[in-house]
Amino acid sequence: MTNNSRAGAQAHYDRFLAEQYLWMSGGFDLNARKTRDFMSGHHLTPQGTRIAIDLGAGCGFQSIPLAEAGFSVLAVDFCRPLLAELQDRAGTLPVNCIAADILDFPSWIARHPELIVCMGDTLTHLPDTDAVRHLIRRCHDELEPGGKFVLTLRDYATEPEGSVVVIPVRRDDNRIFLCRLEYHADTISVTDILVARTTGQWVRTASTYTKLRIAPDDLVRMLAGAGFAISFFESGDGLITIIAERA
Repeated sequence: MTNNSRAGAQAHYDRFLAEQYLWMSGGFDLNARKTRDFMSGHHLTPQGTRIAIDLGAGCGFQSIPLAEAGFSVLAVDFCRPLLAELQDRAGTLPVNCIAADILDFPSWIARHPELIVCMGDTLTHLPDTDAVRHLIRRCHDELEPGGKFVLTLRDYATEPEGSVVVIPVRRDDNRIFLCRLEYHADTISVTDILVARTTGQWVRTASTYTKLRIAPDDLVRMLAGAGFAISFFESGDGLITIIAERA
C-alpha cells in the first residue's frame, strides 16, 4: 500500500463515508454503550496521569466514554467532518480534537498517557506493516510505565471462498448500505455502496479504498517486539481485540 492509497482512504471518508458513518455503524448510543461495557469489564479507569489518547477517534465512540470516565482525552483523526461531530457531542467534556494522520507523530506525542486506544479498525487503514510496527513502537514509548494500549480491528487475514465478498451492512426505508471486499495478497479493496431514495428515485453511489490485511499472530509478535506484554487477546467473529501493557 502506498501513500497514495493512504490519501485515498482519507478522501473516501471525507467525501463519502463520513456523512453515513454514524448511521451505518448503528448510531452513537449503541457504540458508546459498547465502549463503556468494555472499559468496565476490563477495569480501564484513570489511575495515573489520567490522560488517554484515542487514535482514529472518528465521531467519538471511544473518546466520549473515556472522558465521561474521568480521562482527559486527546482525539486524533484525519477526517475533519467526523471530528466536528465528536467536538459538538463532547460539549464541556475534557476532549481535545486534533485533525491529523495518526502517523503524524509530532501532533500527539509527549503527552504522557496512561492509556492509548486504537479501535474500530483504524489499524487496517495504515499503509503497510512497517507503519503498523512503527506506530506500535511509538505507542509503547509514549505510554507511562504500566500504561495500556487497546486495539480492535477486523480480521481480514483469512480469505473466504472466492476473492470477492459483498456484505449487507445496514438498511432502513430509504437507505441501503453494502460493502464489497476484494481480497489481494496483503490488502483488500473495500467498496462502500450506498443506495438511497431521494425524491422518489433510488440512486446508487459508491467509493473504493484500500485496507491492510494483518494476521493476528503477526500483530501479537509486533507488540511483543516493541516491549508490550499482552494481558488480553480475543479473536472471533471476524474481530481482533487486544489489550497490551507497557511493563
